[in-house]
Amino acid sequence: GARARRWKMQTVNPVAPQVTSEDQDSINTFGRLNNRYHDIQSQIKAKKKFCEDLEDASNELMLSDDDVVKYSYGFVFVHMSNDDADQKLQDDTESEQQGITAMEGEMEDIRKRMNELKATLYSKFGSSINLEE
Repeated sequence: GARARRWKMQTVNPVAPQVTSEDQDSINTFGRLNNRYHDIQSQIKAKKKFCEDLEDASNELMLSDDDVVKYSYGFVFVHMSNDDADQKLQDDTESEQQGITAMEGEMEDIRKRMNELKATLYSKFGSSINLEE
């Protein structure tokens, strides 16, 4: 009767483990890492777009007959030789590529740490916690 129903309710709705301050710190760390991961992802996307723009500019420069071109530095245009502009485009592209590589490495480190936290937290809390991005 009532006793059997109570037992069934307990198995259907098991009591979740106690959340310790260490668990809460891990959950918060996971959230911060997840935010950072997505921030880096957005930055990489922007850097890749910038690299495409640099490549387009380099292609335009190759087609140019001008000896002197205007090169943009922020909101200012600077006159420089075609060769100097080409070198500057190559340097900027290389610099952006290095930035992308470094960010991808940071993303990999973050992903590893997030997976460690997920494994620890899911082993304790099972389906009563959701750590999906």
